[in-house]
Amino acid sequence: MERLFVYILSFCFLSILYSCSNNSFDYSGWSDEQKKEETKRLENEKRWFMQGTLVNQAFYDTLIAINPETAEYYSSKSIPHSKIGDYHIAFPLLEKAMELDPKEVLYYTSWLMTDLYKDYDRALIYLNKYDEYTPNKTDYAWGENVNFLKGEVLQALERHPEAIVEFNKVVEEEKDYTKAIVYIYRGISYIHEKLYSEAISDFDKAITIYDKSSMAYYYKGITLLKTGNKEAAIDAIKLSKELIKQGYKESDPYKEVYNEIYLMQVEDKLQEIMRD
Repeated sequence: MERLFVYILSFCFLSILYSCSNNSFDYSGWSDEQKKEETKRLENEKRWFMQGTLVNQAFYDTLIAINPETAEYYSSKSIPHSKIGDYHIAFPLLEKAMELDPKEVLYYTSWLMTDLYKDYDRALIYLNKYDEYTPNKTDYAWGENVNFLKGEVLQALERHPEAIVEFNKVVEEEKDYTKAIVYIYRGISYIHEKLYSEAISDFDKAITIYDKSSMAYYYKGITLLKTGNKEAAIDAIKLSKELIKQGYKESDPYKEVYNEIYLMQVEDKLQEIMRD
């Protein structure tokens, strides 16, 4: 009985997979009403299968075949490929989605190019294009302030004065709700511009917002070292090390966090300072 159940379940699974992926079927003769009803049915059934599974992706293949002008399906199909690093599959899907609905798709893609793909030149183009749709308004890409993402990109491109301008805009826009990471990143650009007092002030602001920020303590220590305050630098970096060991570390399961610090990196820096 158990074998029969497994056989039936496997047969149903394969049948669904085949029916969803059989895109050789010609839907051009279908009426708009037929396409609408089939799309509704597929949308309802798709919800039972996890993102990125073969069946879920097969549903998107069929939805695209029925609705080739709907950008959402291309974009949604690309997401699991981006998460696992199959960019050669994800990016053509995103390009097609942007061709169909650039304003809507750039909300996701401009963030994606910044934080996941780390294609900074392309990211800056996308962020500027997305921002231009609503001038004089604070925009958000995948939940992140566009000016913050621009600052991150410009910093990565070593255009620090421009990055500082963008981070300034975030502080002006977010006011008391400004995240600690904004001050940390602006502080890092201040370090590159040799504006050490401004950098330390920003790291202190970040610590006031979140006193467990190992990143803020680490970069504060780096700045103190540049100002000749070796003992205070060691104290700050040691605290950063302890916080990391306690699990207080900026990280993300899908990507390396920009400016992310690691325990070995912090330990190496401490040894280097001690030797001098």
